[in-house]
Amino acid sequence: MRASLREIAPLSALKIGAVLSACIFAAWMVAAALIYIFLGLGGVWDRMNNLLADLIGADRISAGLYFGVAAGVGLLEFIVVTLFAPVTALLYNAATGLVGGLRVTITPESVDERQDAENIA
Repeated sequence: MRASLREIAPLSALKIGAVLSACIFAAWMVAAALIYIFLGLGGVWDRMNNLLADLIGADRISAGLYFGVAAGVGLLEFIVVTLFAPVTALLYNAATGLVGGLRVTITPESVDERQDAENIA
């Protein structure tokens, strides 16, 4: 069976983009936490704080600063990906007017599905 995808609803793309962005944000924060823990176990934070104090007399890099920056970058990613999804859908919809859409061939994988497809047709 062949089908042609001619239009993507921008609102639907926005919803999917928001859900995927939330998943990416959660994975980002888990990765940031793991990096923070492993760098702490390796003594990197202590050495970096000593270096910053010696070079510029700066305060130490705290967990709050680290996770604040990580959350800020993750939030920026969330906004960009969420807003980029409907824009991409609009661009796809404009392109399908020129080339006719994306052609997809769907084939059943099992005998039962083939019989169901034949019964429907």
